[in-house]
Amino acid sequence: VMDQYGATMAVGEVGDGYKSLQTVAEYTRGKNRLHMCYAFDFLSPAFGREHVAKTITTFEDVASDSWACWAFSNHDVIRHASRWATFLPDHEVLCGFAVSLLCALRGSICLFQGEELGFTESDIPFDLLQDPYGKTFWPEFKGRDGCRTPMAWEKAAPNAGFSNANHTWLPIDAQHQASAANVQVSNPASIFALYQRFLALRKKHKALRLGSISLITNEGDLLAFERQMGEERILCVFNFAPQPASYVLPHGAKASLIAESALRAQHSGQTLQLGPGGAGYLVAS
Repeated sequence: VMDQYGATMAVGEVGDGYKSLQTVAEYTRGKNRLHMCYAFDFLSPAFGREHVAKTITTFEDVASDSWACWAFSNHDVIRHASRWATFLPDHEVLCGFAVSLLCALRGSICLFQGEELGFTESDIPFDLLQDPYGKTFWPEFKGRDGCRTPMAWEKAAPNAGFSNANHTWLPIDAQHQASAANVQVSNPASIFALYQRFLALRKKHKALRLGSISLITNEGDLLAFERQMGEERILCVFNFAPQPASYVLPHGAKASLIAESALRAQHSGQTLQLGPGGAGYLVAS
């Protein structure tokens, strides 16, 4: 893999299931091994404040001198917009919450095609499956084709603009085509716009890209941690609950809200009000 500066990096996929952080540490420890490894801990069905806090803490404990590579979806697992939908059933809220959390983590991040448009898992009929695992273990396991359908570029185009063939290797998902890229890129209220916003913030603030991470609170359904790089400190707060919550800044702390997920956070004085599945970034001032 080549980074943004043109340097070649060695990235490993060495996970041994969903509990892979110890393996990541072993493969990236020191200066003579891999630069970073792809972590599997957020690709599981697990969700919630406790799981995220434990993953962050474990990584910092076992691999503090390493560099992680995080993702919420990929070509082998159910898309997170479907996988975590029972926890946050409001689709827009879940997608906004997910990108705000992903962009706040210490390490590199990966996006899987279509997640920036809010694509959910596709339901593929048995006779159209391509994945050998799906064909073998149907219907208990329907395989991985549900996350591998062609990208939907254009709402009105044949095959959603992906191909001019008579048939694509997997069928185009009608719901994906309805929310295709050309529908969302010019819409400031779209899920795509939320992704743009948080990715731009991560690019702008070194604390989010390169800074340390420190958990501040891990109570109830609220998770708060601080990213710091030099003098820049950014407080990231997440409400995993399906009901509103309040986070009170430490006594005397001053901060300005610079982002919220799906318009679900409001900041007044020492208090940050978070709607169900809300998240907010605050810069210390």
